[in-house]
Amino acid sequence: TCALPICRVVHLQWALVTSTFTHTTASGSWNISGLPFANSATANRIGVGSHYWQGITKANYTQVVPVISVSASVLTALASGSGQSATAIAAADMPTAGTVYSIGQLTHVV
Repeated sequence: TCALPICRVVHLQWALVTSTFTHTTASGSWNISGLPFANSATANRIGVGSHYWQGITKANYTQVVPVISVSASVLTALASGSGQSATAIAAADMPTAGTVYSIGQLTHVV
């Protein structure tokens, strides 16, 4: 049995590649905004997916996971590592003039 109607499940896929990203003119966190449906407002129902990434230089962080928070319509990349608290990837975590890859998928409930 399925506790959620299938019509409320949204699958997202993306592939972003930059060849000359310049973080000196960018600020804030790495986000994909403008998603067509906001995540569910149900407490603790966070959308989490899988992610291939390259070009992010965040010392002591070994994992990057795409996340959509409760009631949000913005996808954020959170980094974590052994003994590290999860934190959003910032523009400064990407090298100037470097290539950044972000290829992933995420399923969430609306």
